[in-house]
Amino acid sequence: MLSSARQLGNSAAQLARRSHDALSISKRFMGHSSSFHIDTPDNTKQTTFDFTEENYTRVKSVLGKYPSNYKQSAIIPLLDLAQRQNGGWLPVAAMDKVAQICEVSPPRVYEVASFY
Repeated sequence: MLSSARQLGNSAAQLARRSHDALSISKRFMGHSSSFHIDTPDNTKQTTFDFTEENYTRVKSVLGKYPSNYKQSAIIPLLDLAQRQNGGWLPVAAMDKVAQICEVSPPRVYEVASFY
């Protein structure tokens, strides 16, 4: 009987540990920039990004290709534009700007950027 209680206690502890591990893993992959971003001096949460006036003209052109309720369809071309403007790489601030323009949450843009 004592052995059964001990096994039950061990099973509960293992289940709790697995639940904690699963929660930690799910936090890591929830689409937060911190889940796959490492700060560098030129790419932190405090870094700012904005399109140039010339590129804002391009942003409007890209958005004009899609119905207003499908702005999220412009995420990939806008990420490409931001990457070209920024010398070939995408800072978190650029992804946040694209999210703002497309009216989606930043994790949606992080997911697209990290996939491609």
